[in-house]
Amino acid sequence: MQQKLRVLLADDDPVFLRLLPTQLANENFEISTATTGGSVLDVLEKREFDVVILDVDLPDISGIEVLKTIRTLESAPEVIMLTADTSLETGLTAMRAGAYDYITKPADSDQVKELIRKASDKTRIVKQNQRLKVAAATRYPGVQPIFESEISKRIFAEAERVAGMDATILITGESGTGKDVLANWIHSKSGRAELPIVSVNCGAIPENLVESEFFGFEKGAFTGAGKQKVGLIEAADASTLFLDEIGEMPLSLQVKLLMFLENGKFRKVGSVRDQTADVRVIAATNKDLKAGISDGSFRADLYYRLNIIMFELPPLHERPEDLEALSNGFLERFKSKYGRPELEFSNAAKRQIREYNWPGNVRELKNAVERTVALASGDKIERIHGIFESGVISGAVPTESKPELVSLAWLEKDHILKVLEEVNGNREAAASILGITSRTLYRKLKEYRA
Repeated sequence: MQQKLRVLLADDDPVFLRLLPTQLANENFEISTATTGGSVLDVLEKREFDVVILDVDLPDISGIEVLKTIRTLESAPEVIMLTADTSLETGLTAMRAGAYDYITKPADSDQVKELIRKASDKTRIVKQNQRLKVAAATRYPGVQPIFESEISKRIFAEAERVAGMDATILITGESGTGKDVLANWIHSKSGRAELPIVSVNCGAIPENLVESEFFGFEKGAFTGAGKQKVGLIEAADASTLFLDEIGEMPLSLQVKLLMFLENGKFRKVGSVRDQTADVRVIAATNKDLKAGISDGSFRADLYYRLNIIMFELPPLHERPEDLEALSNGFLERFKSKYGRPELEFSNAAKRQIREYNWPGNVRELKNAVERTVALASGDKIERIHGIFESGVISGAVPTESKPELVSLAWLEKDHILKVLEEVNGNREAAASILGITSRTLYRKLKEYRA
């Protein structure tokens, strides 16, 4: 549904204030009125408008002075001036002061309609450019999903069916199972696909910055806020916001996210004015959010608001058909990247891929295949580098010999240490590969040393 254009009409003539809204009643406009310059500025402090139609002659403050003040506001609407002066001078003065255009009274309703639409288009383009800059900084490189298993076919068929809906979606599954790929694929099949998806890892933003990152801030909101910042929610207006690792979101932000999901309104840090955004939210987590509700780290009301539609991605070892398709797909991708067109898996390498448990799931498989292609000496891959290996990691913990039956905790520890070994102990790189925060990795290594 197309959003109504929000128009503020300011004039001290009560007849005109009744007449023009009546003439525009059949248009997709939401019209508010004001009778003084002071009330115009008061309303603009509290509400957001697309266009202001402003009379030059107001009883308390000159319309030109009100216009000049409006132009200093952050996210200022476009202003169309009204004047009874038929000379060009008043109109030119208004244009020089920053008006979009001016209309000479008596105002023709068709002319007003056309100017409102043109002015709002300019406002929309300016705001959209601001949002696209933020979205570009978060943009996920599109990856076509690869799957052959029946369970994956069912998941993607259901995802395509709900892609056109605006219901919130929660995607769960172990780290590395492809939750981000599914989220981006849903966005690509939705009516919002013309605009880029805005993606954010909720665990990667420092807690003291998280509110300003999500909601943006006004100039002067705090020390160092030299200019207005567009937040992630505003950047995702008319698009999709993908909240990865939603289980890492601080409780203080969970409350505000819930409020936004309920009414579509948010407020920038340092602002007293509510803004609206039309955002479709997709969230993902590898955590048990119900356990988080029990221990108080996740809000139950937010969980139920997010969990309108849920997809659970199974671990890779439960999808052997996907394993083969993915390994071949990654091989083709990295053959092209590294200029190795003749490279292929040997039977031994294929068996190694089939028999390994892949605790890091698709992410681990992708990294293993890329590493193997980069290190291959001939045209036949005899072994996959980085799996079935053990050893001591510098500054970490020695790996243990593998028992016959292992727990999930043992597999997780073993995999983390192998990844650290592959990146020569670089914990930031390891955390990125593992899909966890550096803070989580440090905590786990401390537990392993205990």
